[in-house]
Amino acid sequence: MSEDLKKRIQALESELKVVRLASMQWEEIQRTYQKSNDRLQQVFGELNQVNERLTMAFEASQLAWWDWDFKSGKLDCSENMALLLGLKKEFLPPTFSALLDLIHPEDAHEVKANLEKHLNGAIPYFESEYRLKTSSGEWKWVFDKGRIIEKDILGKPVRLLGVTMDVERKKVHEKKLLTEFEKADEANRAKSSFLSTMAHEIFTPLSGVVGMAEILKQSELSPEQMEYLEIITDSATNLLSVFNTIMDFLKIEADQIELTSSFFSIYDLMDDLISVIIPEAAEKELEVITFIDPNIPMRVKGDPARLTQVLRVFADNAVKFTENGEITIEAHFLSWDEDTVNVQFRVSDTGIGISEEALKRIFTSFTRISPSTGKYGGSGLGLAIARHLITKMKGEVNVESTPSSGSSFTFNVLLEKSPGSEPPFTDPKIKGLKVVLIDPSAVNARVLIDYLVRLDCDVEHFITFTDGLQEISHRNKINKPADLVIVDLEAAKLAQGSFIPNPAWEKTGKLLLHYKGSSIPKKISEMGFGSVLQRPFLPAEFWTSVYNAFTKKVVTPVTEAALKPLPRTETRNLRILLAEDNLINQKVAKVTLSKLGHYIEVAENGKIAVEMFKKNHYDLVIMDIFMPEMDGLQASREIRQIEQSAPSKKAIHICAITANADKDDEEKCYKAGVNSYITKPFKLEELIEILDSIK
Repeated sequence: MSEDLKKRIQALESELKVVRLASMQWEEIQRTYQKSNDRLQQVFGELNQVNERLTMAFEASQLAWWDWDFKSGKLDCSENMALLLGLKKEFLPPTFSALLDLIHPEDAHEVKANLEKHLNGAIPYFESEYRLKTSSGEWKWVFDKGRIIEKDILGKPVRLLGVTMDVERKKVHEKKLLTEFEKADEANRAKSSFLSTMAHEIFTPLSGVVGMAEILKQSELSPEQMEYLEIITDSATNLLSVFNTIMDFLKIEADQIELTSSFFSIYDLMDDLISVIIPEAAEKELEVITFIDPNIPMRVKGDPARLTQVLRVFADNAVKFTENGEITIEAHFLSWDEDTVNVQFRVSDTGIGISEEALKRIFTSFTRISPSTGKYGGSGLGLAIARHLITKMKGEVNVESTPSSGSSFTFNVLLEKSPGSEPPFTDPKIKGLKVVLIDPSAVNARVLIDYLVRLDCDVEHFITFTDGLQEISHRNKINKPADLVIVDLEAAKLAQGSFIPNPAWEKTGKLLLHYKGSSIPKKISEMGFGSVLQRPFLPAEFWTSVYNAFTKKVVTPVTEAALKPLPRTETRNLRILLAEDNLINQKVAKVTLSKLGHYIEVAENGKIAVEMFKKNHYDLVIMDIFMPEMDGLQASREIRQIEQSAPSKKAIHICAITANADKDDEEKCYKAGVNSYITKPFKLEELIEILDSIK
């Protein structure tokens, strides 16, 4: 075979290999194409399925979509938009400007404003609720939501996409609800007006009952008659308390309770509370234990009346639901900063306790702690009102209770700090004392230890007098004598027969504690106590007694005569104008004031009161607020206007008296020119205080 032929064969074989390789690549390309085509067909099928679902979803929900070409203004809408507006699709607005022409004029401004915010990037979506004009000329409420889906290279919007929903039924329902709300609000205002009138109508006869009862008490009555009279007074007072509770609850429902703000002393507030609770507890032979943290500032700012109301709810319940044992009322200092003081209060008892199930709903309105029996009574509103007031005072309330073992209510309130007000001053001499405490009551001992620990005192507690005396002797022997021994009267009584004085006892300061009404045996009074303190006591009284006992300062015994109230300073006989339309109240006031030596003239309404003021001289005007012809506020304003014509003449004192104890009513009185304000049924002490202030 020639060389040329060989070369030709080799060339053909090479070309054949290339053809075979190309054929193989082509087959691979065909297979790849087929796979891609199959995948494309699958994706296309899935897209069709998704599109069908979206179409069905839009049709089922009656949602209409729109596609807005921002640059050209062209607007493309779905068929549902035509159905929504009652138009054929070819008559749908072709541009966004045309759509704006269909929007209700009152809604167009808000729609444009919301759209502008979205286009500027202020909000992520365009949302708006507005009315569109339908083919019938009626307005239909719709809700629009959309957003920019495409921007140019400069970040400017190119295309927006969104949906429109028919919300006509929703708006009709809202309108119906609004109408019902307005009716309810009107009914609530009518209820408030009715309750205001009812308050006056209830307080007026109550004033007569309480007033006449007080007058009768000054008469010569048999013990039986006095007992009946006390029942009448207590019943009227209880009725008044229940009514006030209901009125407070209604104000809470209407969100009408506002807190006042004034400076006050927690020490004085607790003292007043305890003085009221002790007699109530004494009737059931319950012991009252109190603790007031000496670190609490002397003065704080807040609403003392509402704080007292809350404490009274817990304290009254403690007395009501406790048959034996003790009631503990405590006030603890938690913290303070430049502006506020956080104070915690705790009221505990050894009463019937509360079940776990009842604890879950104890602060719910109209819920009683013991609903299965009518033994304890009550409206079931006290705790609900208390929690609301605590919340208003930026505090929280917690309760711990075990059935048959008692309950403990703890709450804190945030009060404003009084500039320059610090905790009560305590003599540094009694700081860090070594104290031996002898008290068989663990609860009483805990309170005393709390007091003493606040002043870094080293306190050891003993239950029996014998053990305490041994500790005092032991300390004396090791040259670490006790500075002070505090002894409970009951512990001393148990040991008085075996007591033998010793040098250690004589060297130690001695303080004796006892309860009101307890008689101190002669043997104990001869044991050399430097100070005697009656429980319950305030911190200042305790520190004074501790100081006197430690320093062995001689204290002048308190005689029975010293305990009697000082006689009231006699005032001159006043000429008083009483503006009151109720005959019973007129009678009560006239008798009460006449017995005090004053001369009374009566005006049946505000108009007559003004005329009488013009013609006569009076030292005091007692002005009822609710009267016919002219009410007390208008009469007070007219009296002040009359006085302006004679500026050299001294302005008369006007005392408003009303059934309403509301803050707004009080402010209205003072704005009308009233000098003082008391509520019905008035207390004789309050009236005497006002009479004493007239110069």
